[in-house]
Amino acid sequence: MKNNKRVSKILKLLLLMVISYSCKAQVLPPISQPNWGNEIIGTWISNDDLDYKIEFTSNGVQKEYIGNVLQDGTYNYALTMSCGSNINNGFDVYLKRDISSNDFVCDVINNIHTDDNGVKTLSITTESGKLEIYTKQ
Repeated sequence: MKNNKRVSKILKLLLLMVISYSCKAQVLPPISQPNWGNEIIGTWISNDDLDYKIEFTSNGVQKEYIGNVLQDGTYNYALTMSCGSNINNGFDVYLKRDISSNDFVCDVINNIHTDDNGVKTLSITTESGKLEIYTKQ
């Protein structure tokens, strides 16, 4: 009888050890960052204002248009994993735009998506927190 209790206690202890070992925190590998460098190149029309367009060129320049008229501001841009004090949390891709020689804006690229019909959409959360959606022209 004592042996059965002893065996039972040992089995319970072993079971607890196995459970606690298998439940330890797992470190997940980092999610690979999307490669949107080539996909962003082109002209994008705002879904909120069809007169507003942004163009990303292959040489790192962003241009803005209103009613097909190029606006004064053109910006150098880069897709980065960090931007100013914003550090990549493993998920964010930043659209860094230089608005002057010592000032820049850090927006977040949420996604570039291609639907079943081949239509591409660009989703950006601005530095001020506004969600902007664009469709590729």
